[in-house]
Amino acid sequence: MTEIAQQQDWGQLQQNLFQHFAEAASSVLSQITGVLLQAQTTPLAAASEAATLLRIEMTGSLQGLCEICLTTPMSAHFAALLTGETPETANEISSDTREAAAELIQQICGNAADRLRRAFGPLELKPHLAERDPGTGTRQLCVIARENGALEFEVNILRLALPPEFAAELHAATQCASQNSQQSAGTGAGEAATSQSTNRNLDLLLDIELGVTLRFGTRQMLLKDIIELCSGSVVELDRRVEEPVELLIDGRLIAQGEVVVVEGNYGLRVTQVATQGDKLSCLP
Repeated sequence: MTEIAQQQDWGQLQQNLFQHFAEAASSVLSQITGVLLQAQTTPLAAASEAATLLRIEMTGSLQGLCEICLTTPMSAHFAALLTGETPETANEISSDTREAAAELIQQICGNAADRLRRAFGPLELKPHLAERDPGTGTRQLCVIARENGALEFEVNILRLALPPEFAAELHAATQCASQNSQQSAGTGAGEAATSQSTNRNLDLLLDIELGVTLRFGTRQMLLKDIIELCSGSVVELDRRVEEPVELLIDGRLIAQGEVVVVEGNYGLRVTQVATQGDKLSCLP
């Protein structure tokens, strides 16, 4: 692999990591707020002053270290989302606020880990609170737009490595995508070649395992109500018993059906299925 190709692959790998964190943030915050939120990233030249900093160790198919940093105002807003309370407005935040903000970021890391596993294979993200002194690395700002003002946090990649076999796969995928892009500009035989290449790529993805979730319903709860949960507590959901259960992949609705029992385990008898395009959109 040439040096230029290596630089292109590593640049794409870093951008993929930023994108997965952005998508994880939009997914988690959308569930908390009950409003569909979109996130986007933009490069940053320098770090902001961090009030909450989580250092994240990556092990497995991706190996490295990155950080998520929150300023004081953003720490207060993230904590308020988790607790349901009014954000603090002081120049300094309390330790409880900092820990609540870190808890929400840890949820985002968990969602990001699921997305990264589907793209790169088995890996673990291990986040922990660190000193508020960000390291030096490749940094981007993640912005989640809302009606009453955006939420922001910074992602900083301190180091990142792929085992040799994964590096080879990344380069091959990049080359294949580039070839497909060039072929799509042609006609006749070029279009046929693109179609065949796309089919081969799809065949490579068909053996990837994806996490499937059955959703019986949802409910927004305050942190204090969650803490008070005990044996015998009843949590009422927003869906009636006769309504169909949803089958989700990566947060996307793929099918609906009714719950059945299969050899002592829960199952789903599918009654309605999404379009082929919607199902394929769940592939990494």
